[in-house]
Amino acid sequence: MEQQGKKGLAIAGLIFGIAACVCCWAGYGAIAGIVCGIVGLILSILAKKSFTAIGQKSGMATAGLILSIVGLVLSVVMLIACVICVAAGSAAADEIANNPELQNEIASALDQISSSVQ
Repeated sequence: MEQQGKKGLAIAGLIFGIAACVCCWAGYGAIAGIVCGIVGLILSILAKKSFTAIGQKSGMATAGLILSIVGLVLSVVMLIACVICVAAGSAAADEIANNPELQNEIASALDQISSSVQ
């Protein structure tokens, strides 16, 4: 029965590692990827330690550990990229809102585009 608990930890770590890798591509869903990556990392480490203590192979725990690390790193990078993009978009919108000349240039460019499309 104790063997099943260790295997369950390894399976749970693997599932959370996969979830972290999937969630990292969902923009602000990367926050869920970070949480899944941390949980998967903890579960995989616990499973790996318990398998190593009894001298058994821990392939699933190792896979969960690797996927959790990859998912965690990608999620952090993607979250930072999302924050930077939102900040840049906000700064650009503020610049346009406070600059009448720029608004006129944008309106002129849009008029040219719409006339060339028709």
